[in-house]
Amino acid sequence: MPRGSATGLFTMKSLLLKRTHLQPVSIYVIVILLITLARILFPNFSVAFAALILFSTPFLVTDRMRGFKWDPRGLLIGVVVSIVVLPTYLVLGLLLTANTIHVDRISAIIIALQLFFVAIPEEVFFRGYLQERLGNSLMGVLIVSLLFALGHFFTLCVASGFIGGICTQSILTFFPSLIMGYLYARTGTLWGSIIFHFLSNIAYISMQ
Repeated sequence: MPRGSATGLFTMKSLLLKRTHLQPVSIYVIVILLITLARILFPNFSVAFAALILFSTPFLVTDRMRGFKWDPRGLLIGVVVSIVVLPTYLVLGLLLTANTIHVDRISAIIIALQLFFVAIPEEVFFRGYLQERLGNSLMGVLIVSLLFALGHFFTLCVASGFIGGICTQSILTFFPSLIMGYLYARTGTLWGSIIFHFLSNIAYISMQ
């Protein structure tokens, strides 16, 4: 069962950010602003900077970081959900874009980059920190997924000067974030959401 409660989820009180949410939301705004500025001013170092600030910030501002304890069950659930969801994503993506899968684009460097510089840092910040503070409930997953999409919109779309499909792709990250949020709420571990995040990015890159 999810660790958060969905009781009274759609009451007026549940729709409002609580006072205790002010700190994590404020930190989110600062982090996204810093990453956006880094992508504009120092693009060559922005990926490493983003990974560093996303991963380290939760440990600097709280002593209640959870989710890193090794949990084979949580990892297995993430793998199973990936096997069920991602083939459909690949098929739809290929049909809508008329692209083909390019396995040759998935190198060891890409794998390491997506795992250690993207999936792990983003899941630590968005699920391990933000969702943990905003709530492991349906509303918490929705809010964090909205923040996830907005964060990508600013750090990728705005920072790149609103280039082409990047903006649309940034907004669409809301949907995989719902699954990642569910995995974290369901399992209480980051490993399930990390593996789904990582495999989703690999699938996306293979279609480009």
